[in-house]
Amino acid sequence: MRQRSPRVDTALSLPWLLEPLSVETFLDDIWAKNHHHVTRDRPEYFDALLPGLSVVDDMLEAFRHEPSAVRMSRGKDKKGPDNYRLADGSLDLDSVRDDFAAGYTVVLDGVEQYLRTVGTLARSLEVALNFPVQVNAYVTPPQSSGLIPHYDDHDVLILQIQGTKTWHLYVGADRPPREIQRDKDKAVDLAGLPAPTDLRLDAGDLLYVPRGRVHAAEANAEPSIHLTVGIHTPTVLMLAIGALYAQSFHDDRLNARLPVRHLDDGELGATARALVREAVDAVHDSSAMSDGLGLLADVLVRRGTCPPVGQIADTKAIDERTRVAKYQPLYSRVRDTDNGVTLEFASLSISAGSDNAAALRLASSSTGPFRVGDLPGLQTRQRTDLARTLIVSGFLVRLPEGGADGRDG
Repeated sequence: MRQRSPRVDTALSLPWLLEPLSVETFLDDIWAKNHHHVTRDRPEYFDALLPGLSVVDDMLEAFRHEPSAVRMSRGKDKKGPDNYRLADGSLDLDSVRDDFAAGYTVVLDGVEQYLRTVGTLARSLEVALNFPVQVNAYVTPPQSSGLIPHYDDHDVLILQIQGTKTWHLYVGADRPPREIQRDKDKAVDLAGLPAPTDLRLDAGDLLYVPRGRVHAAEANAEPSIHLTVGIHTPTVLMLAIGALYAQSFHDDRLNARLPVRHLDDGELGATARALVREAVDAVHDSSAMSDGLGLLADVLVRRGTCPPVGQIADTKAIDERTRVAKYQPLYSRVRDTDNGVTLEFASLSISAGSDNAAALRLASSSTGPFRVGDLPGLQTRQRTDLARTLIVSGFLVRLPEGGADGRDG
């Protein structure tokens, strides 16, 4: 049931999500520092995000054929997808409803993969922040808690869709990154923790919780639906590993074998340390860090989505005055190759000669509409041919003349 459409709503973006808080204020003053509650008194604010999914039954119906994305939780008691799979492979809605009535929270994992609007928001955040994003949905019965007090190993934006929920945030008890990395069980014993800061989220509200902050929540007098937008920030360790891995294709210091019986002979420790020092020195190569960043970029490129085939009719009668815009939201990059350059986006790539480099980089970095004639470094015929290729691939969208603002809506 994965939904794809060549027309998306670019209003589902980071500025929209944070409003009236500005993106700059959020990133400069709040991100990774403290939790923040955006109150709106607008219960309909997220209606565009989950159109037609305003009640629990509608939410479950949307996942009837995706039981692997459904699990249930009531404190320490958890039930996986296999508990709710019928013989035909579909979701056992009756069993889910029964457990929901018994106080279990319905958890839907990776909602961005199944609902187009949520996927649009997730991809928009990935483009804006350069971090992978996963969205889960939580449907909690009245006066219930789905999860015990815990912390997350990633930053989270919580979107209250329906009902209200009270959140308890234990300021001053944040888990340091070294513990987050080591501990698989993120549950926390509240003994010895400071008194929590309590926040009530109403429908339309947003809550940011930084990684490592201990928190818990419970629904109030009516069922609650909220989304957690998990922002999975790569660490310096991941960048260093990526740089070392990329450099291993060029530098055999990273491919040196450890000595035989290196675990048994303590005197070999010095030799092993010397080998590690030489390996780490390899990242001083000017290309190592850019290669490491390239591996992180590969992750975002592969997570992107766009129409598998553009509108063939849109390629007719193209000339230099034709207005186009990059499909949004979409992370892309232009990579130099031995034979020229390659534009990479979603699961696709378009290779071209080096004379196309400037034109592809303009198209890749564009955030608004432009004309085919604006593509630099090419002759007229080359520009129109390139534009046709990019439209058919779904990378560019042709815009009507007069009035369209370049956003694909």
